[in-house]
Amino acid sequence: MTLLPAVTARPLLLISVSIGSFDRLLENGVRLAGEAVPLPMTAAGLRDMLFSEAGLPPEVAADIDLASPSGAAVVALDDKGAQGAVLAVPARGPVEAEKLIDALGKRVMTRGPVTLVANGTKSHGWVFRAGNVVVLSDEIEALTRGAMLALEARHAGPDDVTTTIYPESVARAHGTDVKSAIAALIEQARAAQQAGGGVDIGDGYFYETAAKMLGLFGDADRIEVGLSIDPGRGLTLLARLFSRPGSALEATAKQVTPFEIDPAVLGGPGARFVVGAMSMGALWRDILGHYRQRLAADKGKGVVAALAYYDALLAGQSGQQSGAVWLLKDAPFFTGAFSTPLKDAATATKVGTALGRMDAAAMSALMRAQLGATTSFFDLTSKRETVGKVKAMHVRMTIKKGLLTDTWKRIFGTGFDVYQGVAGSRVVGTFGRDARTRLVAVAAAKAPPSETTGPFVEARAAAKGRDAFYYTDLAPVLGLIGVFSSDARAAALARMGSGPIPLIFTAGGDGVGKMWTMDLSLPVAAFKSIGNL
Repeated sequence: MTLLPAVTARPLLLISVSIGSFDRLLENGVRLAGEAVPLPMTAAGLRDMLFSEAGLPPEVAADIDLASPSGAAVVALDDKGAQGAVLAVPARGPVEAEKLIDALGKRVMTRGPVTLVANGTKSHGWVFRAGNVVVLSDEIEALTRGAMLALEARHAGPDDVTTTIYPESVARAHGTDVKSAIAALIEQARAAQQAGGGVDIGDGYFYETAAKMLGLFGDADRIEVGLSIDPGRGLTLLARLFSRPGSALEATAKQVTPFEIDPAVLGGPGARFVVGAMSMGALWRDILGHYRQRLAADKGKGVVAALAYYDALLAGQSGQQSGAVWLLKDAPFFTGAFSTPLKDAATATKVGTALGRMDAAAMSALMRAQLGATTSFFDLTSKRETVGKVKAMHVRMTIKKGLLTDTWKRIFGTGFDVYQGVAGSRVVGTFGRDARTRLVAVAAAKAPPSETTGPFVEARAAAKGRDAFYYTDLAPVLGLIGVFSSDARAAALARMGSGPIPLIFTAGGDGVGKMWTMDLSLPVAAFKSIGNL
């Protein structure tokens, strides 16, 4: 029996996992979770419980060095999807490693450097000892291919846990390639949607857009997903996509344009639900181009005027978009504002002129291009209106009778208003409750008093230099629980209120094309607010 060297086995590696310190992971996890929910155990108690669930006696913990790195590897066993997992666990020394092997079960037989152990039931496994490290797997073939890879995965990194995925190897292990696998996945989703008789989301363009987004992952030589738990900072998931030379991912990672939030969109009623901004790189311009293709292919009325406006808008964008959404306690429950800066005053004049030529038919065509078949739920009416100093288009959306009528009416009320116009060198818009009144404030660039403290300010500062930034406060959702739930306890929870429960997403490249990253974080403030509830 020969264990393949790591350099030989690496093409078979599908996924690797590195844990810097299991002790630190448990300790920080228990402390952070304790901010939200009082836990009836310590990190040591949780560790003993996990050992018990794995069928290991508590004294085994004394033999395992949980402060040192552990590693795991998932390897391909053929090209038909078969795979096996290998785990490398450090003991406190070679003697303790032998004790750990004995604790796993009875030694049945040895083949070269590996030993078969059985615990008296149908469960058995193969183990290999490398100094003080025990390497084990259920499959002997997996152990021969992945033992050295699991040992190689034992290293401390910037994250508490780092999972590395190799897309091309995963596809090859299933007898295909990444591009073909993505195409097959999209077709399966399309077929499932059609078989289910649901709404046709996007007339094919939705799926093409999804394929382009998934293509970024397919362009990655490898993808690292890191988990970090810090009692002082919170919980963070970070994805690092390492690009292949000449790929679309490389081009996306090279383009770094820090996000900018239009201060005018920050003012609104009560607590914000979502605030976000992003720069418009090549990928998003390509996606917006898909909407133009759909608009150009539309045979309905108003397409010529709608296409003229959309072309002027695409050509005139300076490369940024920002917006905010609020949740309210009365229908329509959504209200929001958005802002798209234009290149200059001359461009703004062109866009404004094209928008002024839009009529009801043109606006309907534009909505169909952007919303696809979901417009079938609504009756749309539109007209030009002067709101303050802004010549705007006003779209009124009312629910059609039929599928989901009652549910949609509970959410949107009797109708939903959308306003869009050009103010200065920006395209601005508002939607939902009091959309007309709010358009005046947004168009006048009326910003709320600057915030100087709080989770939003901290998150915005931490995201400086990123291409995209989205801040979501889940606390306003609690206010809607009492509206949609008949449970008295849920209604009581909604009335109690809460501090902010932020969830923060950012994304961006490195400027040189080697890596594009995105992260999702739940700061300590979120755990404390949940704890207060």
